[in-house]
Amino acid sequence: MNNKNIIPTVNPDEIFRIMQEDAVNATIPTGWNQGAMPCDSKENISLTSLKLHCTKCNINTAGVYKHPTDTERRCPACDSLLMYCPACRHAVSATEKFSILLCDRCQTDYVTNLTVEYLASRDRSSREIILSGIRATGALHLGIYLGAIRQFVEYELGDNLCMYFIADWHTLTTCHDPRKVSSNTIAVAMDYLAAGLNPERSIIYAQSSVPEIAELALCLSMIQSKNKLEDLPTVKDMVRSGETMSMGHLQYPVLMAADILGPKATLVPVGSDQIPNVELARDLADKFNRQFGQTFTIPRVGLRTIKIPGFKGEKMGEPTDESGISLQDHLEDISDKYARFGITDAGRKTRNDPGNPDNCVSVYPVYKVLRENKPDALQIVERECLSGTRGCKECKLELAREIDELISPFRERRAVLMNQQKYVEEILHYGGMKAREIVRHTLEEVREKMGIVSF
Repeated sequence: MNNKNIIPTVNPDEIFRIMQEDAVNATIPTGWNQGAMPCDSKENISLTSLKLHCTKCNINTAGVYKHPTDTERRCPACDSLLMYCPACRHAVSATEKFSILLCDRCQTDYVTNLTVEYLASRDRSSREIILSGIRATGALHLGIYLGAIRQFVEYELGDNLCMYFIADWHTLTTCHDPRKVSSNTIAVAMDYLAAGLNPERSIIYAQSSVPEIAELALCLSMIQSKNKLEDLPTVKDMVRSGETMSMGHLQYPVLMAADILGPKATLVPVGSDQIPNVELARDLADKFNRQFGQTFTIPRVGLRTIKIPGFKGEKMGEPTDESGISLQDHLEDISDKYARFGITDAGRKTRNDPGNPDNCVSVYPVYKVLRENKPDALQIVERECLSGTRGCKECKLELAREIDELISPFRERRAVLMNQQKYVEEILHYGGMKAREIVRHTLEEVREKMGIVSF
């Protein structure tokens, strides 16, 4: 686990200075791998006498310091970064994973100062800090892909800092099976990657990997009135439905505010049902800034207006047979679902009757989304429906083929990732480390301003 108080040294001159001190103070000076021969005095120490070795490939790297102006050095054989690890007090080679350094000798991992500065950088006017998350409730469906994740991938372009998490804490409000929560967290991470998110460009993490978010939510709850939480539409809907409400349900919007305000996100892409919660985060940020001094960025809502209907016209939900399309469905599954459950123009009685696309409940609206950038192709569907030359059965089959073509690359990548769970877990681990470094700075500022001091 990263220790925030120790940071590895990568500057060649600084590494050599540290090693010179070690060589004078120790019987056997510290060097790469096994160390160097003992030296009687500082005057006898030289780059060659230290016999530095790369931990990974064990070759002599003593000549790496010929150009002291270089800011870092790499092994001439395996290109590993060479650094001084303050945990094991050795000069070692380091493995780099997702902007994290891992000591090849003691396996300590580090978020370096340089990484933190980059992650938290807000000095470029073009830079947006994008944040969004998905609850770990089960398999992702076509609606989430088109309405959310496809946009997540688009946000990676340009100079944006993107943070996408799996909201496993939020999941606990409706799912109490620990096996499902943990397995679904991994599954959503796989879905993120299969959909095209790049862990080198985005920070992908589990919400629970950042305990600072929970503490920040506690701090924010001290200035949030209970009455306003009870007035939120999501809470009112739950009361009306007669469901048993836990403190987790009531605290949900404050925890979501901490998700957003902790990284000081500037843009939060959400569906229309989540806008009240983002507005609550905006209000909390403004209230805290006025009461304790400028601390939080006021986030903007990145509204996702794309709605993919289920077979009955409602918003597509969990991909059961009668409600939606799973991203892992094949052509046969998609065709069968639309053939059995898809609702078209109820006023059309026979194959040759003229139809009205605007009365089509669950087929034409999906065409409108898929062919948004192909107006000519969309007009063909409209024209043939209006003239009665396109039957609903063939229209459903054509749509199924189009959906299958869209999600087949996802299915293929997802199948590969099923055999790479360790890789996915690494992405979540290192993503959590980076997210913690960002949120930790915010929490420290909040604690100081609220008078919370660690003794």
